[in-house]
Amino acid sequence: MSQPRGPEGHPVNGDIAPSATHSAIFTFIGTRRLFSEVVLRTIENEFQGVEAKLFNDVATWQVVYSNQTPPERQATRLVIVDERQAEEFMSSALSELRVREGIRIAFGVRDMASAMRLAERWVDEIASAEMSLLPMNLNLTAWIQLIRLIDCGANYLPAPIFNCIAHESDVQNNRAEMIKHPHRPQSLSEREASACRMADLTPREREVLSLVAAGRPNKAIANDLSVSAHTIKLHIHRIMTKLGVSNRTEAAICFHNTNARGNSASLREMRRSGD
Repeated sequence: MSQPRGPEGHPVNGDIAPSATHSAIFTFIGTRRLFSEVVLRTIENEFQGVEAKLFNDVATWQVVYSNQTPPERQATRLVIVDERQAEEFMSSALSELRVREGIRIAFGVRDMASAMRLAERWVDEIASAEMSLLPMNLNLTAWIQLIRLIDCGANYLPAPIFNCIAHESDVQNNRAEMIKHPHRPQSLSEREASACRMADLTPREREVLSLVAAGRPNKAIANDLSVSAHTIKLHIHRIMTKLGVSNRTEAAICFHNTNARGNSASLREMRRSGD
């Protein structure tokens, strides 16, 4: 397996196409203290055909990325950025990636407080570009499962952050809809519809779904609940049927749509309380 290389080991002439055994690149922007060698090796072991590349800072990554050919750029499938480099990334690098369809962007956040600060600062950009906030304080197995969700097309946000952003979006959308159609009855929002579907789940199904949404594999869920893996598969099948979704990722998104709604305040309220 190829050794993930930092900026010191990278040529800056754009010659960083995936090797013959890799068809995609997961880019990590940050120090080895955050994205360790173990993390990078695990990514390559867990994701078939993926090479993990590490850059110490946004500027170095930009030099390499801007010198790549279009096919080489297409190889980049996921970019995960240290939260401490979010300002530089948002200001100078985001526009380069927005022209690419299918690329996923996430920020590695150290705890909920830092995630909230990042979301408060960049709420519009996070929502419009469907970026994810990836907790770095999870165990490695759960962390890998979240990356799988993101790689499959989901944008993951910790539940309190999601609800803050969704609240702001709902308010703006409802206001625009009422201005456009002042006499039209208001339909259920997606969050409210998700909550209605979630209410159909049994307590055990909700428990299983919460573990699925946390990135736990079936075998681990079965061990946690002292049941067989087959029983967990049956639970997940029933959950997907009741929620009207076709896979685990969509079920997890439905869970995060509704979880912890009562425990979060809007970003606007948080700003006022901090004044």
